[in-house]
Amino acid sequence: MFLLWASGVLGPVGILLAMLTPGPAAYVHMRLGALAGVGVILLTAGVLLVTYGPAGVLLYLLQFGLASFVLPLLLRRSMPWDRAIALSTLATLVAVAVFLGGYAVRSAQSLGELVDQYVQTELTKVLDVYQQADLNPSQLDELQALAGRTADFLLLAYPALVVAATAVLMLLVLFILARFSRGNYLIAGAPLSQWRAPDALVWLLILGGFGAFFAQGLAFQVAVNLLTVTIPIYFLQGFAVVAHFFQRRGVAPALRVLGYMMMVIVSPLPAIITGIGIFDLWVDFRSPKIKKS
Repeated sequence: MFLLWASGVLGPVGILLAMLTPGPAAYVHMRLGALAGVGVILLTAGVLLVTYGPAGVLLYLLQFGLASFVLPLLLRRSMPWDRAIALSTLATLVAVAVFLGGYAVRSAQSLGELVDQYVQTELTKVLDVYQQADLNPSQLDELQALAGRTADFLLLAYPALVVAATAVLMLLVLFILARFSRGNYLIAGAPLSQWRAPDALVWLLILGGFGAFFAQGLAFQVAVNLLTVTIPIYFLQGFAVVAHFFQRRGVAPALRVLGYMMMVIVSPLPAIITGIGIFDLWVDFRSPKIKKS
């Protein structure tokens, strides 16, 4: 509950805190069982019902409640963490799709129209902020043009962005559970430093790349969505390669955290890490190198 409150108070910084919202309930679930985890979710929902009404409860359950419950449920059954994230993401997306489909029917609108309204509303808010800032006309024009291109991309790749954002949320919850396990429970699956994406996934990346360059219309949109889903997966594989070398070189934990933060935030490091993840399919950076005498 505190994390949700902080996300509303701190603005953009609070968005990062909001992504951690499922963590406490998921941790209680892992430590004490499903009933205890559901208790934390219901307690949070009850507080939200008083403060934000039914709409706040519904948004919490769809965005964070399922991540708090489904992921630890699968992990407690010794499912490998990558499969658990995939199935938890799928379960959340199905629930969201059912809700949005029902809402679209009630409001006599298509899902595309609902997404367009949402993106345009957020774009208007961003443009209002730009106009209130102390910017010269050329800077304002550049930012408005960037906001317009961003809105176009959101409309084009919205399905894939929802998938990617949900998977990232599940991954953050997993990191929290792994960090605070302290030997009280085990998470099945390969260590992150040894994790690899399925080899067949590269064909989706190739199809998406070709389609994004050469296709038009619906095929172009499908290709962009394929890239939007697969590129973060190969970023994670590149992240795993770097984690392997950090581990092999015995890099201090504080320096590892700093390095990981830079890989996510500092441009162009995310693109470089993604490239490492893709080329790891052929080069296999983590395989032992045999020295020739």
